[in-house]
Amino acid sequence: MNKMLLWSIFKSLKKRKRGGPILEEILLIGIAVLVFAIIVGVILSLVDWAQVSIGDLFS
Repeated sequence: MNKMLLWSIFKSLKKRKRGGPILEEILLIGIAVLVFAIIVGVILSLVDWAQVSIGDLFS
């Protein structure tokens, strides 16, 4: 009985109309900006860590 309930909920979610292409583009741009921000943050933190490590090495 419980499987049938879950299956009917899944089917009802599948039947829903998805967002249009504009909404999809906005979502993709948002994901791209988020990934870019994470990559830039990691690179900048590595540069900062390297500067501190090199400073400790030569001081």
